[in-house]
Amino acid sequence: MSGDELAERVDHLLAQAAQVFRGHERAEMWIAHHRERLTEPLRLAVAGPPRSGKSTLVNALIGEEVAPVRVDGAGESAVWFHDGTQPLARVYSAGAPPYAAALDRTAGGHSVAAPVQWAGAGESAPGMVVEWPCRALRHTRLLDTPGDGDGFTVEHEADAVLYVTRHLGEGDLEALQWVRSGRGAGAYPVQLMVVISRADETDAGRPDALLSARRIARRRRREPRVAALCQDVVAVSGRLAHAGRTLREDEYASIAAIAALPRTDTEPHLLSTDRFTGAGFPAAVPADKRVALLDRLGLGGIRLATTLARTGARSRVALGAQLVRQSGLAELQASISDLFTARRGVLKSRAALIALDQLLRSENRPHLVAELEALVAGAHEFRELRLLAGLRTGRVSLPDDLAAEARRLAGGQGTAHAERLGVAAHASAEELWPAAEDAAVRWREQTTAATTAGGRRAADVVLRSCTAILNDLG
Repeated sequence: MSGDELAERVDHLLAQAAQVFRGHERAEMWIAHHRERLTEPLRLAVAGPPRSGKSTLVNALIGEEVAPVRVDGAGESAVWFHDGTQPLARVYSAGAPPYAAALDRTAGGHSVAAPVQWAGAGESAPGMVVEWPCRALRHTRLLDTPGDGDGFTVEHEADAVLYVTRHLGEGDLEALQWVRSGRGAGAYPVQLMVVISRADETDAGRPDALLSARRIARRRRREPRVAALCQDVVAVSGRLAHAGRTLREDEYASIAAIAALPRTDTEPHLLSTDRFTGAGFPAAVPADKRVALLDRLGLGGIRLATTLARTGARSRVALGAQLVRQSGLAELQASISDLFTARRGVLKSRAALIALDQLLRSENRPHLVAELEALVAGAHEFRELRLLAGLRTGRVSLPDDLAAEARRLAGGQGTAHAERLGVAAHASAEELWPAAEDAAVRWREQTTAATTAGGRRAADVVLRSCTAILNDLG
């Protein structure tokens, strides 16, 4: 009943498929690729419309200014970021052999020199893997998608997706309909999270912009149409998060110089970009440094940073930490951890089952189809993941004590039996059984006592989790 157990069942089914398709080179390669993916770190794509802040969010999650990465003379490409011992790019293209190259820092990211044989290629957009020493990449690989997106890579090569958008509008909801287009394992939209980026620009960048953005995210995540497409909606200012994690001493000095002046002197100059960068600015901060600050933080971010500096952020480290806290990055990281990273095995199993289903659509093998359908039907882990998202976002409403127990029994605090039942890790089967039985009795009663359909569905999921523990204990 854990993600690892599901992954083992899926790998066993893929091994059967490999035997059935022996001699079919393309099918063998497809199956081998997806068996290998089961053992890899989680693949998390950062996708969305152009200029929505995808690369900025990637940088915020990594904690360094890495993205975007481009090959000189080539168009934009999808870039995977992996943990590595040293910075290195590996470039792949249909028209040339793969090659490794150093990364050169640019004004807004990195570039990779194109090989001689690519001279004049211009329009080609190769795929790329960037190795970068980073703790955040040890268990999660990030995909930075090009401006116009890369639907195939996102849909077929990612285990989970952060859909980044400035505003969750009608066009975004239409673009996300592919989430519901699947069958079998693909019918469970457990792999998608919406990120409302540029939260600092909400309500035209007013002082309470970040709070307004969070309220909007909380409201949108409970809308039935949105809930049917994603696990969560989170508001983040990727720009503030990135700036906070990479703030330099000279940038802090400029903010501190502005904050040192009386508020009445600086406020008129923080009303527009023209006033902030124009002549007559009261602080001894050169115009070029003000322009650079504007690019890094935005006008709303500068207002926030000066307020934080006035009210206790007395160092670069302190101000950077406050900017990150205000940005909403911690909430996003917690949601990624709870709904994606902690359920890596479930999400990878889902991706593998979808891949096998696609293969069997073109190469039908009835007995494999039957086994696939049976495995998906019995994969309670998908329902648990939807319940955990519902409890986290408030879409599923239960009394506080029941909500906490439901989260624990559904694996929200760990998927081992003892973790689910809230008992000591070394508890024996004889000690686990009565705890599981008591929980099953409570939640069986809740399936009829709940006053809403959502509450009854939640109780059904939790009861099945309890029953699975009892069955496993024998």
